[in-house]
Amino acid sequence: MRAAMCTLIAAAAATGCLRSTEFKCAQDADCGASGACEADGFCSVPNADCSGTMRAYGDSAGGLSGSCVPAGQPGPGRDAGTDAGIDGMPAAGCPSGYVQVGSSAHRYKLLSDVSWNEAVTSCHLTSAAAYLAIPDDLPELMTLATVATPPFWVGISRSGPGWMTIQGGAAMYTPWGAGQPDNSPPAKDCVEAISNTQIGTDRCGNHHAAVCECEPGS
Repeated sequence: MRAAMCTLIAAAAATGCLRSTEFKCAQDADCGASGACEADGFCSVPNADCSGTMRAYGDSAGGLSGSCVPAGQPGPGRDAGTDAGIDGMPAAGCPSGYVQVGSSAHRYKLLSDVSWNEAVTSCHLTSAAAYLAIPDDLPELMTLATVATPPFWVGISRSGPGWMTIQGGAAMYTPWGAGQPDNSPPAKDCVEAISNTQIGTDRCGNHHAAVCECEPGS
């Protein structure tokens, strides 16, 4: 009897030492403050080096850890709350806190004192229709500057030699200021509005204001 019990204790201890490198999430809250639960059940975190999705799998994603979330992957959010939309994101539309500016059909929301990655995550989590604002032309850049005082983050970052929006396409409107983009070290891979007419680059971890953009009915 004593031998059998010792065997059971040893087996339990051995089992306790075995730790899985994989964790399956059920909702964004399972992945920490800046993480998101992908449709495949693994946590991801914002990553400006991942063109297209701007998200990379976290340390708990097993063999996928550190790799970029594929561009074809459905967006994060598996929380099946009663008010959730597709993949658990808040239902499409612009929630409270977003305001119309001028005649723009889009709605905007100010964020204060955030890094570029924090801004990307915060905007995305408010609504399935929201993202870090991307100025499409001069009038929109000037509109954004009425919501936040420059400098403020916009949804563009470096991807290799080019510049991509957080929606995965090449940035078509890039009114760089003098000496921009700044290619001097340390790396300045994220884009900010430096005035109401020009943009520049900065280190992604620096903190600025940011503007979330929401498309009603998206």
